Amino acid sequence: MSAEIGTTPATDKLPTGDCAFAYFSPLGVMLRVEASHPRLIEAVAAACRGWEAPADPQGPTLHLSLKVGPVPVDDTGPLVDTVGLRLSISGDVEAHADAGHGQARCRVANVGAFEDPAFREQVLDCLILWLLTRNGRTPIHASGFVVGPTAILLAGRSGSGKSCLALAAHSAGFPLLSDDTVYLETGRRLRVWGIPRPVHLFPEDAPQLPGAAIRLRNGKRKRAIALPAPPQPVTADAATLCVLHRGDRASLEWLDPATAIAALGPLEPGFDLLATEIEAGLCRITRRGAWRLTLSAEPKEAIALLAANLPRLIEHASS
Repeated sequence: MSAEIGTTPATDKLPTGDCAFAYFSPLGVMLRVEASHPRLIEAVAAACRGWEAPADPQGPTLHLSLKVGPVPVDDTGPLVDTVGLRLSISGDVEAHADAGHGQARCRVANVGAFEDPAFREQVLDCLILWLLTRNGRTPIHASGFVVGPTAILLAGRSGSGKSCLALAAHSAGFPLLSDDTVYLETGRRLRVWGIPRPVHLFPEDAPQLPGAAIRLRNGKRKRAIALPAPPQPVTADAATLCVLHRGDRASLEWLDPATAIAALGPLEPGFDLLATEIEAGLCRITRRGAWRLTLSAEPKEAIALLAANLPRLIEHASS
């Protein structure tokens, strides 16, 4: 059995008794995975599919260990707790991550545990993103799409319309970064990363598609609208930020950097754990200014307005 990194066989996966390992590169960061069963390697391959890119040779190497064994059973599902750079997950799983050391470990009751996409997202995604977001990939609470090398980021609080705009942008033919969170790399270069996942909408806003599951997102019921996976990771090397505002009709107004950041308001739970990093990331992508995007009741009107103003948006993008 051969695990895969993207579409290339991981030739350095070594089956040594009950142990196997493989390398992956989510958001361009090297991740070494060691597992007690090859199917756990396959679960990581499924989790990382669509957001791998060639790893930065000067970046860190993160480590994830996966094992099968007895775990406490909890009908409430996975529960997450954080202290500083450490994260733990309990409830049908026993998992811990230490971002300061770039390491995470996880034990599940059976080798097929991660075949459930929701459980895989709650546990594997959580562990991997905990390590990544504290090792050079800063999360920004925004949806976004790309135009050539430029990301158009749509930032606002929960319920501001980010996901509806993401679906409208997809319908208009723009490659999506995300419907809720994008990731900034701001070390030696600026790069904006997205993770291909379903768009989550309130049921009353979502198209009535057969098989679209209802999930809890941040304690709210959302309908998951699956979109076709992109043929390659969606990234950008420049970005312009639009702060979302509700109004009677769609409009676009230039903002100076300080006004734009102030208009975003305080960080929401989860994002507030990385306040310093997020502030630095926002300063980086707004240093040439930003925009206030006023939304009407129809998301496609705002996307059409952005499309008509792409030259101005790209001209003010930060790189």
